[in-house]
Amino acid sequence: MTGFYAGLDVGGTNGRLKLCDSAGNVLGEFTAPGCSLNTDGEKKSRLRYRELVIPALKERNLDPGSCLGICVAASGIDFPGHERDCRSFFEEMGFLPDKLKVINDCEVFLYLTEMPALVIISGTGSVCFGRDENGIIHRTGGFNHIVSDEGSGFDLGLKVLRAVGNDLSGRVRSPVLTPLFIKSTGIDTLGKIDEYINANLMEKSQIARFSLLAYQAAALGDEAAIEIHRECADALWGLIHDTAAKMEADEIDLLYWGSLLVKNDILRKMVDEKVNKGLPGVRSSIPRISALDAALKAAVKLHDIP
Repeated sequence: MTGFYAGLDVGGTNGRLKLCDSAGNVLGEFTAPGCSLNTDGEKKSRLRYRELVIPALKERNLDPGSCLGICVAASGIDFPGHERDCRSFFEEMGFLPDKLKVINDCEVFLYLTEMPALVIISGTGSVCFGRDENGIIHRTGGFNHIVSDEGSGFDLGLKVLRAVGNDLSGRVRSPVLTPLFIKSTGIDTLGKIDEYINANLMEKSQIARFSLLAYQAAALGDEAAIEIHRECADALWGLIHDTAAKMEADEIDLLYWGSLLVKNDILRKMVDEKVNKGLPGVRSSIPRISALDAALKAAVKLHDIP
């Protein structure tokens, strides 16, 4: 049976799988519904992984036992128990334990460099991972969106709701942000804001969607929206600083990832200024490849690592 490598990028909405042979030739790319182990649970997640992997291997006449290396970069791999559960799904399918690497999907870019590296993610949520010169992974933040996820889309969204509420109550004017918010949502009273928050506080994406309004208003010079960005940049810088302190490395590659840091140039520039001042030995960039391709590269790279 032909040997192959497999990389997976599995989020809460979509799961993606990419295969290549031992020479690096791509054998196929596949998509199926995704899952997040920490929220969807073991039963649903096991089913979703099988629905992604088994049909793809059958289509290419590949046997899991012939896999030379597989890297599963998955949402919801937050604690050792999650990793053990996810590993068991793939071992049940026939993948060999010593060819299998399961990591949080936010970690995957750390395996593209030999030197110490950091990845700071700000999308719907936020988290920072670091990999030191001994290969040890350090994590800061991202453990719960109510008390963590600082500097994320959810955080920006909450601050938008607060700023609009302060404007409607006559405390602080937001002459651009508030009209944008009302036009976008139809929410134009403090009572409606209260109802919306009570109904959606546990729905991260429903709060995080307001981060786009903060960006639009900040680009038009709204001081309240600019201040929201400053506060979130401070929070992301804190995650970076505290993770770097655990690594004790002089030179570090810093990668920006997540929709906010990739698309929101106002926020990214603010974070970059703080990094350049506080950690002059750090080199920042945005990954040039997708998380899926990074997972496949990691599968190949990790094959020869004990």
